[in-house]
Amino acid sequence: MPRLFSAAPRRETLLYKNQSLNYTLVFRSRRTIGFAVKPDGSVHISAPAGTSPEWVAQQVLKKADWILKHLETFASRPAPLPTRRFEPGSTHYYQGRPYALRLAEARRLAVIIEADELVISAPAPISAAQTEALLHTWYARQAGAHFAESLERVWPRFAEFNLARPTLSVRHMRTRWGSCTPRTARIRLSPELMRARPECLDYVLLHECCHLLVGDHSKAFYDLQTRLMPDWVRWKDELNALPK
Repeated sequence: MPRLFSAAPRRETLLYKNQSLNYTLVFRSRRTIGFAVKPDGSVHISAPAGTSPEWVAQQVLKKADWILKHLETFASRPAPLPTRRFEPGSTHYYQGRPYALRLAEARRLAVIIEADELVISAPAPISAAQTEALLHTWYARQAGAHFAESLERVWPRFAEFNLARPTLSVRHMRTRWGSCTPRTARIRLSPELMRARPECLDYVLLHECCHLLVGDHSKAFYDLQTRLMPDWVRWKDELNALPK
């Protein structure tokens, strides 16, 4: 079977509306020209074998507005959040402060903060998965007292409504920071909130407390949330910017 023609890719640059337009050009055994704009901002052109780079450049200029529109769309998208790692030296947060992870040998399992380090001690080497599990457990152990302190800060804002004080519990949740059951006035909060600043925790708790009055996410809900915490968007954005 004869091999299909495919020349080595070549880098090309055009000037369009005082803007440089860079693209990678490759000639293939095909009948039509193909255009592709990738999320990383690269432009790829596949042209029929036998055509010239000059002809391709003319086609690119005809398609330039379409290419630039897609480049602008990809550039405006937020960068993906970094993924947490669990090896020595990786960064982990506690109450909004970053700490370098250090693994140490000791007779008993322990997680402590020393200066700017988050130290996990164990009697034998542990895997990244074990490290992650130990950190989750440690966050959960710290959470109860801090959640109670947050309620002391947040609850006075609801005094005008004469509501029953909610009951708080710690619960691991994969996709949410918190949840509320208005009928029983029970609020569940993720121990992962211990990674964020107290203001972020207060925002989540206030959000769930607002559900005691408005069960959905209607305009009435957000009007209430904004009245009780005008700067809530700031804390929501900071919370959601934490590495996943």
